[in-house]
Amino acid sequence: MRIIIISILAFSSSFLYGQNYIDYYNHCNEGDKQIYYKNDSSALENFKKAFLLVDYVHAVQYKKASMCAARIQDYETTYLFAKNAILNGTSSKFLKQKGFKAFRKTEKFKILKDSSSIFSNQHRQSINLDYKREIDSLHYVDQRIIRKNRSIRGKYKIDKSNLPENLFDLDSLVFDHLLSLINRYGFPSEKNIGPDGYDNVWVLFHHNVRLPINSKYLPLTKEALMKGEYLPQNYAWMYDQSLMFKKEKPLFYNGVPFNGDLSDSEKQKIDEERKKYGIKPLESTEIKKIKNGISQRQLW
Repeated sequence: MRIIIISILAFSSSFLYGQNYIDYYNHCNEGDKQIYYKNDSSALENFKKAFLLVDYVHAVQYKKASMCAARIQDYETTYLFAKNAILNGTSSKFLKQKGFKAFRKTEKFKILKDSSSIFSNQHRQSINLDYKREIDSLHYVDQRIIRKNRSIRGKYKIDKSNLPENLFDLDSLVFDHLLSLINRYGFPSEKNIGPDGYDNVWVLFHHNVRLPINSKYLPLTKEALMKGEYLPQNYAWMYDQSLMFKKEKPLFYNGVPFNGDLSDSEKQKIDEERKKYGIKPLESTEIKKIKNGISQRQLW
């Protein structure tokens, strides 16, 4: 295990000299804000600026940019970004959304529809399917076996007689195996295992790196964030919980309980920290006081 840890941290330090995704995240965040305020042209310009900054664009960002282009009837751009969304792992079902209604009547849509299965196959060929299968199995253990989430399904044979009495003891075994996979294949980013694979892996980091015993892995996730391999919202939630485990104040106030009574200067400092990590500002979240505390709802 010690060899794996050393390799992981060495791998992490090499990120320092790689590409920085922070400006990309912030432009995408501004794009989301402009969508919320129904400024599709401005939103699209922010997405375009973001995409020029990096070598890999997340599928969901292509999908949102494509819809912005469709709503302003820029169908060449709609086609291009929708194609890229599918190539990066998004199901073509998103084209059934209302915003694409007019686009679906165009020749560009017909071309896209006829080619979508080819693009989906190219995506499958571009990712490490063995890695994804391993991640999916770890996610199954994390969610279905440990946390009894019945919505998670999978065809796995589990010998329940060998399970520990305290199922949460499995968390460390799941994380140890995840570290060995990183040592073998690299960080499990969307680019490596697709958006579905990433949706299954971020929670494994969340449940483990937030623990004080695993704080040495925080640099790994931070540098992955800088490389576009670990998303800002996932990092912020995990990091704030890691502080709360140590009885410290959260840094980002992302996904953690608080009373909502922050001064303007405190909010400004929090937003400054958020922007450094490509995390959306506080204004993106609606906070309401309720009987037993506050409720939070993401606006954009």
